[in-house]
Amino acid sequence: QYRLGWDYPLHLGVTEAGEGEDGRMKSAIGIGTLLADGLGDTVRVSLTEDPEFEYEPCNRLAEIAQSRLAINPESKARQDAVKPYTDTRDITSYSRRQGELPEQQEGDIVDV
Repeated sequence: QYRLGWDYPLHLGVTEAGEGEDGRMKSAIGIGTLLADGLGDTVRVSLTEDPEFEYEPCNRLAEIAQSRLAINPESKARQDAVKPYTDTRDITSYSRRQGELPEQQEGDIVDV
């Protein structure tokens, strides 16, 4: 991606990991192993619970990963080699995307 000039964050997440300890363990294993290797820019823990319960395990995973960078020189070097992602989008302005529907040709099947 860097050779092509693309600068996108690497998102890590486990979709609908479950609920309770089971969901937290699946997220910790799936996301934590990649974070421990110094990979990932954004994290999302998706539990089968109310969204407000997703913050704590997600934040804890990020804290653990950050603390590991201090003791794992390989992970720190890998993370330092990647320039930090900076979101330059203006989220205060909104514009509707423009597009055109394809023209229907005679004999085309219409999916209703």
